[in-house]
Amino acid sequence: MVDKRLFSLVPGVCGLVVGKIICLWIGLVADIALAGTVTVLVASLFPQTSVHSAMQSIGISGSSGFMLIAIATLAVATVRFLAHHFATRLGTEAAERVKLGLRSELYRKMLRLGPSYAQRTRTADVVQLTGEGVDQIQSFFELFLPQLGFAILAPLTLFAAIAPLNMPTAVVLLVCAPLIIVIVGAIAMTTAKTFKKYWGKYTDMGSVFLDNLQGLETLKTFDADARAAEQMDKNAEDFRVMTMRVLQIQLRSLTAMDVVAYGGAAAGIGTALWQYVHQGHTAFTSSAPFLHVFNGPTLGVAAVLFVILVSVDFFLPLRQLGSYFHVAMNGMTSTKRIFALLDEPDRAYGDRQLPQGALDVTTCDLGFAYAESARPALHDVTLMMPARSLTAIVGESGSGKSTLAALIAGELEGYNGALRIGNVELRELSERALTGAVSIVGARSHLFAGTLRDNLLMARPGASDAELRDALARAHVLDMVDTHPQGLDMRIEQDAANLSGGQRQRIAVARALLHDAPIMIFDEATSSVDAESERLIMRTVHELAERKTVILVTHRLADAVDADVIAVFDHGACAATGTHAELMAQGGQYATMFRAQASVEQVGQRARNCGIAYAAAPASNTVEHNVKQPESAHTQCTPMTTFQLVRRLLGQVGDLRPLMVLACCFGTLGHLAATFLPVFGVMALCAAAERPVWGLSVGWAVALMVVCALIRGAMRYCEQYMNHNLAFRLLALFRGQMFAALRRLAPAKLTGKGKGDLISMVTTDVELLEIFFAHTISPTVIALATTVVYALALLFLSPWFAVLLVVAHLLIGVAVPAWFARALHGVGARIRKQSASLDDDVLDDMRGLGQIIRFGQGHARLARIDRQSRALWGQRVELSARNGVFGGFDHVIIVLVTVCAALLAVFASRGDMAMAARNVTAMVLVVSSFGPTLALSALPASLTQTFASAWRLFALVDEEPAVEELGTLEPEYHGMRMEQVTFAYGARTPVLRDVTLDVPVSGIFGLQGPSGRGKSTLLKLLMRYWDPQQGVVALSGDVLPGVDAHTRRRLQTMMSQETYLFDGTIASNLRIANEQASDDELREALRKASILLLVESLPQGIETPVGELGGRLSEGERQRIGLARMFLRHADLYLFDEPTSRLDALNEAYILQSINELVSERDAAVVLVSHRASTMKIADEVLHM
Repeated sequence: MVDKRLFSLVPGVCGLVVGKIICLWIGLVADIALAGTVTVLVASLFPQTSVHSAMQSIGISGSSGFMLIAIATLAVATVRFLAHHFATRLGTEAAERVKLGLRSELYRKMLRLGPSYAQRTRTADVVQLTGEGVDQIQSFFELFLPQLGFAILAPLTLFAAIAPLNMPTAVVLLVCAPLIIVIVGAIAMTTAKTFKKYWGKYTDMGSVFLDNLQGLETLKTFDADARAAEQMDKNAEDFRVMTMRVLQIQLRSLTAMDVVAYGGAAAGIGTALWQYVHQGHTAFTSSAPFLHVFNGPTLGVAAVLFVILVSVDFFLPLRQLGSYFHVAMNGMTSTKRIFALLDEPDRAYGDRQLPQGALDVTTCDLGFAYAESARPALHDVTLMMPARSLTAIVGESGSGKSTLAALIAGELEGYNGALRIGNVELRELSERALTGAVSIVGARSHLFAGTLRDNLLMARPGASDAELRDALARAHVLDMVDTHPQGLDMRIEQDAANLSGGQRQRIAVARALLHDAPIMIFDEATSSVDAESERLIMRTVHELAERKTVILVTHRLADAVDADVIAVFDHGACAATGTHAELMAQGGQYATMFRAQASVEQVGQRARNCGIAYAAAPASNTVEHNVKQPESAHTQCTPMTTFQLVRRLLGQVGDLRPLMVLACCFGTLGHLAATFLPVFGVMALCAAAERPVWGLSVGWAVALMVVCALIRGAMRYCEQYMNHNLAFRLLALFRGQMFAALRRLAPAKLTGKGKGDLISMVTTDVELLEIFFAHTISPTVIALATTVVYALALLFLSPWFAVLLVVAHLLIGVAVPAWFARALHGVGARIRKQSASLDDDVLDDMRGLGQIIRFGQGHARLARIDRQSRALWGQRVELSARNGVFGGFDHVIIVLVTVCAALLAVFASRGDMAMAARNVTAMVLVVSSFGPTLALSALPASLTQTFASAWRLFALVDEEPAVEELGTLEPEYHGMRMEQVTFAYGARTPVLRDVTLDVPVSGIFGLQGPSGRGKSTLLKLLMRYWDPQQGVVALSGDVLPGVDAHTRRRLQTMMSQETYLFDGTIASNLRIANEQASDDELREALRKASILLLVESLPQGIETPVGELGGRLSEGERQRIGLARMFLRHADLYLFDEPTSRLDALNEAYILQSINELVSERDAAVVLVSHRASTMKIADEVLHM
């Protein structure tokens, strides 16, 4: 059941689990002592005629006797308090150690997988395992394992306590107990597959949410977010259905266990009664006056009463173990998934080191194929990349250039042939030698959330400010840094959302320069920078080539002209090598691509519909509207009080109220049955002792016990089914509301929000709401209803007991929870905040793991994660400590109330045997009545995080978007206009100031300028991501706030710099733009995007999966699929943001020709943003920014 490696993985946890088992056992011994004390006090009433003689019979007389009772009570209460407190503390310590150990081991495993980790696992899977997966194992160690040990000890201990009194009774109880274990084991064996599917559905839901979240801007651009929301709702509903299947399995087991437990208790009590009536033998003898009531030779009232008091406790640990069944199954399933990753073979490194100085790179018959592809990405590549030189690798997109770069950098493994660095085979290099030898800057280099200084110091931890500034200067980004108020300490948000594409790329270049490896790979490193920055960065590249081995992967042939060696790749092979002059003289593929620049020069001439057309007259109704200032991503909403929060949560129930009412009714009946089972047992004892209560005979009382056992089992199933049916329906509703809120906030308000935090919200935070809907509403009603019934019953037995019960229940169910809740103020919010921060950092690290490994910062980043985990550990230990204290107070109150009830039974009887019988019955009712109320007392510990999660969810739902989509106008497209527009992000310097321009009705309008000048921002204002602080943006003469959002998205569409591809097939990615597109239309769009031949060469064609984040495709291929989406969209205005930045010259020519065709065929308007002059050749007008 338990993978033993968990104990060796986390030293000391075994001792903590054993310690909790011992504490639970000590608590049980204290309960047995309490039951014995109470039995001694009240059982002496039956053969006596006065209180005085009853007390004398057990050796209690005068103040010394009562002092003895007080000391015994105090001792039992103290032991019970300490046992509960330390059991809670030890369980939490064990769980938190496991979490820390597993999270650290998973992180270390990812580091051991090396730069090629992405070949083995997906980011979303690792994030889920380190988050929810580890949490499931936490519950396994904190709850299930200690309870398993205790459930074995408890029946044996109780057997040892009962056996001397009456062996047949003890045997009956002991025989029934293992049936519960058999039921749990049988169900566990038959339902493992169901739980595996359940966990799979859960992780799949998180992965789909992450996918849709990261691509939400794309979904909204193509008006496909509603379809994605429907799919998310379907996934949530499928998960709910799967969860209900799992629940039904659990509930069937709980029902069977309750029937066995309460039926076993009834059988044990019945056996004791039979032995009493038929003068069964007892082996117990004691000379102590205090225990005289238990002496034989025949079974007496005291022994039967003791059996009644402990019979339910005989099965309680086993029932509790059964209730943790789902925890065990989830824990085991999660453990298997975690160890499946941990069992992946580590990256195989050699032990060879590299010589100092410059290193050449050579390949000989090098080949490589991706696991899922039948077509090799590289084959028979023989190439020499000399030291102290610049080698340019060029070719069409998808020809294998980036694959070769990834192999040299160690980001892919499994090649055949030879790949040598400094005459040492790459697979023979040690990890330090490999990562230290190669620096790579890709087209999507990851920047970590934090400061600019933090990101730079990853490459060289000891670098001085002067060295950092020098690297920034060589990457030509220092001017931007110097103009920022915080300089090197400027904040970088999640996904570098506060930087332009060019700024992000140049910072990545600066970081690589700091790493100062002998081999520098630039893989499309200048694809997102303007022409001037590109020129300056290329100057730096050439300077580096004087002392290093520089490999430049580029589609920009102009960057390759001055290279020492140019390698031309074609369909995975190195087709030619040489200098620019040599290759041009050969007249091969290189010359063809280079001359394609001439084609680009002539693309600007369209055969028809030449020129650009604007609206006939300026718009007359472009009046200025007051708009909201763009706010931070972390808008703070007005906090709700706890009462307001509870009201709002209850308001979500809506039409599901009948389920809630039924749950309360079933639960009340079930708990009444559980409480009255021992009460009817006492009534049967009284009847057997010729002191009947309410006129019940022994037969009727025993029959009612059996009925109570059956009702308890049936009602437990019905109550829990209704509760969880209600809860899971509401959780699915909350997930839908969350995604609806994110759709409303996207894209502007999601900028800078932690994706890990948002994933945590849709998984952990939403799941925590189950505690409120399934374990708070009905238990509260049940506690109130049962207390009223108990009090009414006690009024008919002995009114003073009703007063005692009401006072006790007010203390346990109201006073202690209120005190507990005040003591926990803010703890839950701090835990959720700390947990969200940890989730963000784990996701950030997993997405940038390649850089972490490359720069040798794995241990430093892991230490950071460990510090956060330990801080969260501290918060949870604080919660646990308070939970242990207040839970201990509950046990103290129960001990005191139990003794008080016993003393009240003694002194209220006044020698009247009939009254004594009623009082003893009332006492058992009071002692047995605390179950529902104790559930309320434990709620603050559970609800502190639940309420914090609810506040977080409602804050997201209530957050105001950057723009309100309330427009109703549905105009046709007659151009757009920006008039005197000024826009800034928050309180920063304006990106656009007093900009006025007209967007044409048809034709191509170009925007050109350096990075950071606001070109992309201008497009986003046209798409109404934000509204400007000053001025207006109008569509067909109507201000954008007045235009219906769906109409606007139908009329216009945009392709951003980063093409997001979802984790599906090529066809499903294309149909985001046009859901109804036929396969032929998809192929035509792919042809226009110059990628049809590549797609048709794949084994599955357009049904080929693109992989997580499009990772199976090159940058150019990703960009062309994004372009194909645009060609599928039947819009009037197309906005292209750097559409050819990652394409070779030949494909650029094809794409630009396709844009020309788009304008000509559809008489459409295009706004084309690029920093490249070649792209602007097709523009009818160009605005320089």
